[in-house]
Amino acid sequence: MNNFTFSRTLKAPRDLVFDCWVKPERFGHWFSPASCESKLLYADVRPGGYCHQETHGDEGEVNWNKFEYLEINPIEKLVFVVSFCDRNLKPAEHPMFPEWPERLLTTVTFEDSGVDTKVTVLWEPLEASAEETAFFMSQIDACQIGWSETFDKIEKTVESLQPVS
Repeated sequence: MNNFTFSRTLKAPRDLVFDCWVKPERFGHWFSPASCESKLLYADVRPGGYCHQETHGDEGEVNWNKFEYLEINPIEKLVFVVSFCDRNLKPAEHPMFPEWPERLLTTVTFEDSGVDTKVTVLWEPLEASAEETAFFMSQIDACQIGWSETFDKIEKTVESLQPVS
């Protein structure tokens, strides 16, 4: 299997967690690793739509991503393609790893777990060469760290959106 899977259970109801993935005012703030700050430049979250994100790293570097939405099944599943691009949406290589696949198919599922929500991300190279796929698979540990840091941010986001008990 040439994919990466990451799961975490968040202490929040499924509709709130799902909203953090599809509401631009929420998604644009948490979707990046810990050392990065991101903002959405454009958001059209619907099948056939896309988001354009700008991310600033802690050493001053700037990167852009495009998220192309294929499927949105409310509170259950999202499917989108994520890729690096430039400020004008022109496809671009990964800024540090030119061997990185140009596009990654991303499937996110949301499972009700009582008052909590289990979120699972499946990341798969899309139309990648054998070399790109091999490089992706060699970076699974880095993917684990990046997604873990990203989920730390969504945990804080959902926590801040819930009523204090």
